Amino acid sequence: MRRLFAVPVLSALIATSATAATAPKESWGKPGISLAQYRQDALDCGLQGYYTDISKTDDAQAFVKASKQLDAVTTGGMAPMTTGSSGTGPDTTDSIDQAVRYADQQAHIVESVRPEKRFENIKVMLVANTQQCLEKRGYSKFELTEDQQKRLRKLKAGSDERRAYLYSLATDPAVLQNQKAAGQP
Repeated sequence: MRRLFAVPVLSALIATSATAATAPKESWGKPGISLAQYRQDALDCGLQGYYTDISKTDDAQAFVKASKQLDAVTTGGMAPMTTGSSGTGPDTTDSIDQAVRYADQQAHIVESVRPEKRFENIKVMLVANTQQCLEKRGYSKFELTEDQQKRLRKLKAGSDERRAYLYSLATDPAVLQNQKAAGQP
């Protein structure tokens, strides 16, 4: 269950961060750590967020309920359609009407779940767990300046150059102090 919903959410996050046109407005840092430790902590905390058990959340339960409703519509809500003598289509318009009702039922079930809002809630939970992990390891959030964001947009996502630049910001005590994000101690 957790992977079913985490994969699309994290895929969206990765797809968003993979484009050169975007740059984060905030990042996380900790003075005095090596690049290897910085990357390992990012990986560990990212995985902790990814593997967060969401199965008992209201949002996940809403998806489960909707999935069961869709299964019920699929398996029991529509009689099999018959085809005409040529075997190319429905024999009557009743079959077409029935197919339209079936599609309407499915659309209503999907819309009632509000999947965009549910996925956003799950994303917030996964990100919060990642951030809590970073905080426990002594990291603090800082805001990137416009110039820093501009430079990041010019660096290819996933490149060693981009990682080195973020690391240089994330371990600079002056950056961490002067650009401290709201709510950070």
